[in-house]
Amino acid sequence: MLTAVLRRASAARRLAGAAFCFGLAFSLAASAALTPEQCALCWQDCIARYEQCRAEGGGSACFRERQACVNACGCRG
Repeated sequence: MLTAVLRRASAARRLAGAAFCFGLAFSLAASAALTPEQCALCWQDCIARYEQCRAEGGGSACFRERQACVNACGCRG
């Protein structure tokens, strides 16, 4: 009986620790979000790269690279 109580307490501590780590990671990710101005600059950089790629004859690969670039900015449009 005592072992079952200890196992439950241990599992509860692990769950609490995991919840704390998840919350910490979530809050750090939120604080690392870009400002609207930073997002605009990131998107402008992606568009400039896209236009340069198209000018060099990159074709459809340019669109995929632009999408990956915009996604890497981490901003919502």
